[in-house]
Amino acid sequence: MKKRHIGMIAAWLLIFIMTGAVIVLADENNPTVSAGEILDHDFIVEGYSVTNDGTIRGDLLSFSQRLTVRGYVEGDIIAFAPDIFIGGEVGGSLRLAGSSIIVASRVARNVMLIGSGLVLDKGSVVLKNAYLMGDTVKSLGTVEGTITIYGTDVTLGGVYNGDVTVHMLGERASLNILQDTVINGKLTYIGANAFTPPSYARVKDYEYIKVSPSESSSRMDVMAVVKRLATLTVYYLFALLLFRLFPRFFVRSGDFIAKSPLATAGVGMATLGTFVGGLLILLILILLVMTILDKSILGFTGLVFLFFGLMTILFADLPVSLWLGGKIAGKTDSVPARLAAGLVTIQAAKLILKLLGGLPSVGPVFSALGFMVNAAVWLLGTGAIVKTLFSMLKAANRQADAEAEDFSLSD
Repeated sequence: MKKRHIGMIAAWLLIFIMTGAVIVLADENNPTVSAGEILDHDFIVEGYSVTNDGTIRGDLLSFSQRLTVRGYVEGDIIAFAPDIFIGGEVGGSLRLAGSSIIVASRVARNVMLIGSGLVLDKGSVVLKNAYLMGDTVKSLGTVEGTITIYGTDVTLGGVYNGDVTVHMLGERASLNILQDTVINGKLTYIGANAFTPPSYARVKDYEYIKVSPSESSSRMDVMAVVKRLATLTVYYLFALLLFRLFPRFFVRSGDFIAKSPLATAGVGMATLGTFVGGLLILLILILLVMTILDKSILGFTGLVFLFFGLMTILFADLPVSLWLGGKIAGKTDSVPARLAAGLVTIQAAKLILKLLGGLPSVGPVFSALGFMVNAAVWLLGTGAIVKTLFSMLKAANRQADAEAEDFSLSD
């Protein structure tokens, strides 16, 4: 992963911590579940080095410099770290982002990896589907479902009982298929240069889809699309982490849009007006500070508006994605599926409008549509977040009043 992407994720994490979100943090800098130790709950941590050699009965969610898992995790592993090693056994899915990722584990569900160097090592088993996106990608284990790979230097080995799709990124990209590789499904190779599977590889069916370098460069550089997909994937992982921490908040915010989208957008417009008015007040405070008031007042007010701005800019897409994903995937699907469907739809619409905005004749029209889409997402998302916050505050006040009344009656 590019350094600027890692820097962006670090900035998101810093913002996340500064906003006061509640995370179960380890007391030391190197949170560890020792061999023989059993946790009957989720393990949500941050630190320099996170290690699991024991058993975690819930999910493992981690932001760290290094993540090492050699024990058992019953649920999902959702993590960002530059250096990741996953061994042992995982009862749920893997969703990882980092620089160097090695998976040598049995995974009961899906695997999603994004990074510079990715390895599904020999002996690894994925019982459902795998999605790998990186610069150097090595898949050497067993995948029972389908596998989709985006990369510039891809090596295939092992056994694949479903379809294999390889998207080669760039004209100099290369695919290497090792001996004893077995593909019981269809191998689809998508790239600028033709490729023929070696005779020693056991491939049931093969298709080559040629991508014209001139066509791709005239629309958008391939790596620019990959960077956008990488950013979207990491944002999705971060959104899943937030959902794990605050499930009711984001689900409720999506439900507010579903029940009354116009009213929610109205709240967003009112919030925008309040925010603009607040900025004018902040400007007045700056002038007053220069003459009369204490600087601490200006600092506090500035932090409040900074917090509000970051909240709306970073998280406005999430309620809209849950609402839109519910329309696409159906409410019977899981929240992660709805979130993914919504995020992909929104980002695809923005990307298409951006590309069409570059056309000489009709570009201004699509640029205006792109602005309207961005504005609509911000208004709906901000309105849903504000409505959810007020709803939770009202519920908390009612609970406090009820407890106070019970206390007075008991006296």
